[in-house]
Amino acid sequence: MKDMITFAKYLILLLLLSFGGTMSAGAQNSIDKMVENYSTVGSSKFTSVVERDPETRQVQKVVKVLQVPGHQAAQFRNAFISEKETGTFTQQQQGDEQTLTLTCETPQQARIYMLRLSGRHTHYHSGKVTIIVKMKRR
Repeated sequence: MKDMITFAKYLILLLLLSFGGTMSAGAQNSIDKMVENYSTVGSSKFTSVVERDPETRQVQKVVKVLQVPGHQAAQFRNAFISEKETGTFTQQQQGDEQTLTLTCETPQQARIYMLRLSGRHTHYHSGKVTIIVKMKRR
């Protein structure tokens, strides 16, 4: 009987963790999803760094950088424009370089999305997407 209660507790915990994982994945925006998809494409270059607390090993910050060619960079620009209402958005132009920044905050984390485009609006040469996720202390 005691083993069955332990198993039931384990099963409930597993279900809660699975549901929680589904909820956080559902909260991802289109930029996150695109970076995940394009990180495996041969014409892109992807780097990811995770910073952990040395004592607790909990994730403190994640930095993802994706470099893409021009035709894919235009798709990322469209995603940034469609997501601009979900946080604080800025757009700057300096010569042939355009920078779009989106900052989104939740009680658990702050997310900064930055897209640097080189070239002109219809003919981008390349794009660099940087995502910084900083966990907030509880």
